[in-house]
Formats: sequence, C-alpha cells, structure tokens
Amino acid sequence: MSGRYVIGIDHGSGGCKVTCLERSGSIVAEAYVPYPSHYERPRWVEQEPERWIEAAVEGIRKALRGFSPKQRAEVAAIGFSAPHHVAVLLDRDRRVIRRAIMWNDQRSDEESNHLIEHYGDRIYRIARNRPAPTWTLSQMLWLSRHEPEVYGRIDRIVFMKDYVRYRFCGELATDYIDAGGTLFFDIPGRKWSDELLSLISLDKSVLPELKKPTDVHGGLLSDMAERLGLPAGIPVVVGTADTAAEIYGAGAVEIGDGVFKLATAGNYTLVSGQLPENGGIITYEHVVDGLYYLNCVTNFAASSFRWFKESFYPEAERTVPADRIYDHINREIERVPPGSEGLLFHPYLNGERAPYWDPYLRASFFGITARHGRGHFARAVMEGVALSLRDAGTGFGETARKPLRIIGGGSKSAVWRQIVADVLDRELEVPRHSDASFGVCLLTATAIGWYGDVKEAVRSVQSIAATVVPVREHVRLYNELFDLYTEVTRNTAHISHRLARL
Repeated sequence: MSGRYVIGIDHGSGGCKVTCLERSGSIVAEAYVPYPSHYERPRWVEQEPERWIEAAVEGIRKALRGFSPKQRAEVAAIGFSAPHHVAVLLDRDRRVIRRAIMWNDQRSDEESNHLIEHYGDRIYRIARNRPAPTWTLSQMLWLSRHEPEVYGRIDRIVFMKDYVRYRFCGELATDYIDAGGTLFFDIPGRKWSDELLSLISLDKSVLPELKKPTDVHGGLLSDMAERLGLPAGIPVVVGTADTAAEIYGAGAVEIGDGVFKLATAGNYTLVSGQLPENGGIITYEHVVDGLYYLNCVTNFAASSFRWFKESFYPEAERTVPADRIYDHINREIERVPPGSEGLLFHPYLNGERAPYWDPYLRASFFGITARHGRGHFARAVMEGVALSLRDAGTGFGETARKPLRIIGGGSKSAVWRQIVADVLDRELEVPRHSDASFGVCLLTATAIGWYGDVKEAVRSVQSIAATVVPVREHVRLYNELFDLYTEVTRNTAHISHRLARL
C-alpha cells in the first residue's frame, strides 16, 4: 500500500500517547495528552470515555502539527491500543451508559471471591485465569448487583481501545488478545464462552466481533478526518491491548523472551509456547500466533514513586522544572547505599495482585531508624517495587532467557534500572523504543503490507539503546533483603486486613 506514515495511538491509565512512524522505520513525531481518573470512593477508579476521544484528537493534532498538507495526505493507516479489562457499556443508541471501571479498580473483591468459591475451577479451565477485581467478569457481576438499572440498559460492551476506534471508524470489534482480558473468553478455543457469560446473565450478542490485531476494520470517518486534517477513508487497524503491544514492540517475540516493565503498574512478563497451570499467573495470547505471554503484576510500580514524589518532595514540585524533577530525586537516591540501610518498602498502595491477589494488603515502610532521611525512603520505594516484582515472578514455572528487556517510564532512571538488575540478578537491555504506541505502529504497518509479518516488522526497526549488568555484591545483599521482604508480607497481612476493615 502507498503511503509514508502510520499512526499508533495508545490510551494508557493516565493519558494518550501518539506515535507517527515513517516507512523507513524512524519515529518522526510523538505527543502525549493526559486525562484524569475519578476516585469517588475508596478502591474505585473510573474514567470518562469521552476524555479518551478528546485526548486522541488533541494528541494527533499535536503530533502532526509540523506536517504539511502533502505529508498529512501520506498517512496510510491508524491503529490503537489501551489497557486490558476496561469495559465500555453502550445503550441501544450507542451512547456510553456510565463511566468506565478501570483495570486497577478494586471494588469487586466480594464478587471475585464469590466466583472463586463457586466457579473457580470452571472459570480457569475455560478462561485460563482466575477471578480478581481486575477482570471484567468480576466488574460486571458487581454492576449487576449494585447498579441493576445500568446493567439492564447494556446493549453492547466494547473495550477501551475499541470504543476509541469505533469513534474513529464507526465499526464495533475487538481482538482476541483484548477479549482474553474479560474472563468470559475461551482462550484455548478463541471464542466467547456462553458458560461463563451465564454467570453474569449476559448473552454474547452484546459482545463485539472478534478480529486479529493486524486486521483492517473500517476506514477513517469523514467528520473525524476533518477534525484531524487527515484523508477520509484511510484504513483503521484493530490493534490490541497495551501490554501486548509493548512486549511485542520491545522485541519479545520468541519463547523464553522476558520483559520487565516499570509503569503505572509493574509487569514481569515471559513469552511462552504453552498455557501455564499456575492460576496465580495472568495469561494472554501474544500477537505472534501460537505464543502466549505470561504476566506477574504488581499494582503500584512507577505510580508508587509518583505518589512518593508528590507527597515527600512538595518543594521540588513547586521549584524544579517538571522534566527535571526525577533527576533531582535520583541525585539524592544515588547518595544512599544499596539496601537503604535496612529500610524496606512494600508497594501495596492499592492492594496487590501477583503473587498474593489480595486487595486488602496495605503499603508500609519497615525498619525506620533515626538515621534514615528522605533519600533513604526514595531509594526504598524503588527497591520495594523491584522486590515486589521479583516476588510476583516466583510464580513462573520456567525462567526467562537472559537478558531481560526493561521498559516503561521507570526504566528511564539509570539508578532504578541498576536496582532492578541487582534485585533480579539479571542483565537488562533497554530497547530504543518501548511505548505501546510504537508497537501499534508496527502492527499497523504490517496490516497494510509494509512488512511480511509482525516478527519482520519489529526486527527491522527495534534496537538496543543500553545494557545494565548486575553488581555481584549488590546481588548478595538484595537476596537477603528479599527474604526479609517476603517475611514481612507474610507476617503482617492479617494486620492489613484489620486496618482495611476500619
């Protein structure tokens, strides 16, 4: 297909990232537009779908601000990604019924426990994952119990990226990877499960058609094309979930490849050729047909550090430029020795997923003494997130090949990268490009024929920007700290539960 550019649009937990890739393989434009979450009650996290549309339009306009009319006419296709598990409920007129419940919302713990107790084995056999508040199945059961009027108005359910794409092309669909994030999708059979849908009194007629991530599904609507200054009718590609796009874009396309992500949540990911039997691991299909990616996840990774920055560095928030504030904090951290002189941080700021799957766990600093200053606490947060993801990764039945790829906003910190390498005792590679929007660009380019397949696409464009080697003496220290870290979690979980009840 003719054309010089493709656009990848990723809606993350905090904003929309737009990337424009040239046919040569170079990124020629990028933009980011934030949007808010709403926290009306404890453990609730919701967003307004209309804000996603506004952010996408603004992001594309910003990214293409320097493009001439001729260059805009050479945009060949657009693709999308967004987090798993985020359902958008539509009525008969295709209007949004309520705010979207986000993947990190924890309100449906009782519903999750009910599903585990009564149907846990059936769900795992079909969906290859176990219930937790993250999953759409649990969220829909909560809605049916607490907002029955809303539930009764549902005519269509789509997912975060799919709703945005619908507004761009007018077609409802999802890909099989995003469908796997619902817990009412039969992963081995690659189809919606009537059996699991019956648990929440839904018919599969409300669910979207299933497509591949590289399928073209519709063209850019004329009114949206006018808003964006792009040609009407250009192909709109289905795309996939953000994590799938990220690990693919990072170059993890073979069995045994591993990726460590420091973003809002933290992911420790392993590419596998078979479905696991460990129910504590999250399982999704990979964009490479026949492969899966196995995820062990901590709820608060880079978001833990953002919380710490906002809470403990108020003067820096006021006086240091936004693009330099993390460098400012890193300089304090570099003056603190590995292990933070015995200070441990557990990043359970919103419960925890792997390996505990416990929405009532609470965060803590443990081991505070009078010698600990702010820099110790800052370093302990970074170390605690790394220890948490090592803890999560104990559920893997197989070991990722060396080295691991490290991605996400936290990976931009050299000190945090070194901490991760030391905690995991693994060499790390930093891909030159690692955003989900970049992975979506490659999927979109493959969809319109620029590359023979998705592996060729990423191997043609991706490269390694830096490597990190673990320091042996640090590895020994962190091995001891890891034992203490897990012991504190085991011995304080009941206290977290009592605090949560208060």
